Amino acid sequence: MKKLPFVIFVFIMLCALCSSVCSYKSVEKGITRDVNNALKLTLAEMPTDVINADTIRCYRSHLTIAELKNTASIAMTSVSRAGRQETQMVAQANCDVLTILALSDQRASGALLFAGLLWMMCSLWYMRRVKPEMIAEALSYGGIVFANDKFITTKGEPIHFTPMQHCLMEMFMMTESHSLSKQEICDRLWPKKPNASDTLYTLIKRVKPILEAHSNLKIESDRGRSYALKLK
Repeated sequence: MKKLPFVIFVFIMLCALCSSVCSYKSVEKGITRDVNNALKLTLAEMPTDVINADTIRCYRSHLTIAELKNTASIAMTSVSRAGRQETQMVAQANCDVLTILALSDQRASGALLFAGLLWMMCSLWYMRRVKPEMIAEALSYGGIVFANDKFITTKGEPIHFTPMQHCLMEMFMMTESHSLSKQEICDRLWPKKPNASDTLYTLIKRVKPILEAHSNLKIESDRGRSYALKLK
């Protein structure tokens, strides 16, 4: 559970990154289409193999993206066709990464980035301020904490007990000596059952491994007459 805030933060950041990259790629493809279409229209109006000022001016007039009108150009390049080298005109946008980013819609990725940072800040505040205060005010013994009707470790990790196990552990924690007689437990947990010895034995048996896995405690029996939480 303590890793959950970090996992959620990473997920939000990945979503922000994916959104940003998708928007960037979309604009990049749009720029390629725009310059290629402008070149096509230019060649339809001015069929020539020579690039001059009029060709560039006509080419830029057909661009629909205003940011490209001062940077886009036409170049001659050599291509291989049927084993022969030929020259052809190619459109060049000549825009840098920052220009493409400025043209792309980064609002979604920005919102996700802000949400992720806000989430992490709130998570860190909660872990550093709220949980220590909660643990300090709770009942703590042997590495186990009982607070707000929940059992957690001193690191804030939840300890999962069944309802009956929870009631038993609550009795142990609420008792100053952390010791209970067999009769006390049976009267509290099974008030209508004449003989709950076997049920209590099974309950204690199932609580022990959970308790020992999450704390420095163990349950000791005094000849079956009483049970106590003891430090290992």
